[in-house]
Amino acid sequence: MKLKKTVSSLVLSAAILGSGATAAFAATEYVGGGTWNYGTGGGSVWSNYYHGSKVHKSSVIGQYYYSSPWTNPGYTSYASAPDTAGVDESYWSVK
Repeated sequence: MKLKKTVSSLVLSAAILGSGATAAFAATEYVGGGTWNYGTGGGSVWSNYYHGSKVHKSSVIGQYYYSSPWTNPGYTSYASAPDTAGVDESYWSVK
């Protein structure tokens, strides 16, 4: 189930964020029972995820891969990396 959520997020993020390094983009979605904010802008790609009742994390692939640690319910997980001239990817996951 987690893989399916991640792949769905990847497809959406890749389609939207792959439009160019100079274009800024940000979105907020209510997925997996939590709130996911992700985007590119100011030279970085980010993924921030909040869940009130499940352990969760967020991750990105820009110039390198970065994953937040597993984060306790009620707190936001944060991940960011320098963006690329190509496709940047944002993910979220829950346990």
